[in-house]
Parts: sequence; C-alpha cells; structure tokens
Amino acid sequence: MRSSISSRFVAAVLAAALWYAPAWAAQPPQAVHAVWVSREVHFTYQGFTTHYTCSGLKDSIVHLLSRLGARDLRVRDCPVRNQIVPFPAVRVTMRVLVPSTHGKGGPFVAAHWRRVRLYPSTYLRGNCDLMTEFRHTFLPLFAARNIRMDVTCVPNQHIIGNKLSADVLTPSQPGAALR
Repeated sequence: MRSSISSRFVAAVLAAALWYAPAWAAQPPQAVHAVWVSREVHFTYQGFTTHYTCSGLKDSIVHLLSRLGARDLRVRDCPVRNQIVPFPAVRVTMRVLVPSTHGKGGPFVAAHWRRVRLYPSTYLRGNCDLMTEFRHTFLPLFAARNIRMDVTCVPNQHIIGNKLSADVLTPSQPGAALR
C-alpha cells in the first residue's frame, strides 16, 4: 500500500514538472554585440614532456584555435620538416570575436558566450606543456572568461586528466559571415 502511494506521489510530481517545464527552461543566451579583430602572434614551444615536429606543432595549434572559434586562420610553421626540433615555432594570424566597446569597430555581429573544453582530448592527451603555454600565449587573444585550468605538469611524465576550458564569444547565428 505504501509503495502505491509513493509511486503516485512521484508520478504527480513528475507530471507537474513536465507541465511547468517551459517556465523552468533556460533562457536563451544574452546577445552580445561583438566585432571581428585581427590577431597575430609568434609562438615558440618550449616543452619538456612532449616533443614536436614543426608540422606536428602546427596541426595541434590549428586544432586548438579552431575549437576556440578563430576565423581566417593562417599558421605558418618553421621550415624543418619531418623531424623533431628542440624549439619548434609557428606564426599565427587569425580573426577573433571580441565584444564591441562603445559602438566602435563595426560591422557588428550578434554573439553569445559558449563553453569550450579544450582538454581532455584524445588528440592532445598528455600534452600538458603545450596546454599550459597555449593558455598563456593564445587564450588572452580571445574574449574569454571563466577560464578553468586543472593541469599538473610533471617533466617527462604523461599525465592524463588535465583540463582546460573557457567561455568564448561565438556568433549567435552559425556560419555568420564576416563583413
């Protein structure tokens, strides 16, 4: 008998929750007026644990910047091919979305904040040196907030489970054209 009353109570609560769900639903993200700006950086990787060829570093940087929403991304790598070099480097040019300030810098794009998790990724597992350097070199070029980095780097050890995430501005309409 008691089981019957409990199950009816649970069913009633679930029915009420479904009935009022639209009122509880998350509001759409607040639109932010943003503009595309050009950024350029020269990056030299100086890691202990993972070593890269120039093209391998380029591929990793392209992967990470694409996840953050960089547009018109151009990454030029060092001229040494197919061999690991002590300090591989890349030169990056790109466009990133940043909030407009005082109506300057148009044309404007409607944007919203989106959570991006850059780590863990099977593509970058064990690359905590790169993730640490990426955070300090590239993340400040983006409009980023709520940056969370849980990384423990131990030289010459691949530690799985490190995390890097941030909220970045993203166009509200997928495929929004650059103007």
